[in-house]
Amino acid sequence: MTIRKEVKRQRYFKIQTYLGLTSILSVILLPLLTYFGDFQPITQPLVTMAFFLVTIMEINSYSYRLKNTYILKRNIGKEYSFTNRENEIAIQIIKGDSYKKISKNMFISYGTVRKHASNIFIKSNVSNKEDFVKKFKG
Repeated sequence: MTIRKEVKRQRYFKIQTYLGLTSILSVILLPLLTYFGDFQPITQPLVTMAFFLVTIMEINSYSYRLKNTYILKRNIGKEYSFTNRENEIAIQIIKGDSYKKISKNMFISYGTVRKHASNIFIKSNVSNKEDFVKKFKG
């Protein structure tokens, strides 16, 4: 129920879900059509459609990441040896998002965000969120 509410709120995830389900359905239909007879005029476009939908999913995912990436003047992730997840959270902290919002955006618990934030602060030698934002916002 919670996942369904989150998917409804975010258009990107809704599009990804529909594209994924449609492509999976297309691939599932192939053995059924082959079992019941030779439906080549149907199976070939079905396979093409499945690959096309997966391509659309990748393009949608790439454009979403481009649109939602915060550009920093320096690469703090490499500089302070952040993990990929810590880097994603650090970028959102710098943007000014609350831990609650970050947890909703990333579909992880509030406590997990706090733990990652704590690790980020330790690695970057700051004591709290405000100091971290001051240090890296540029």
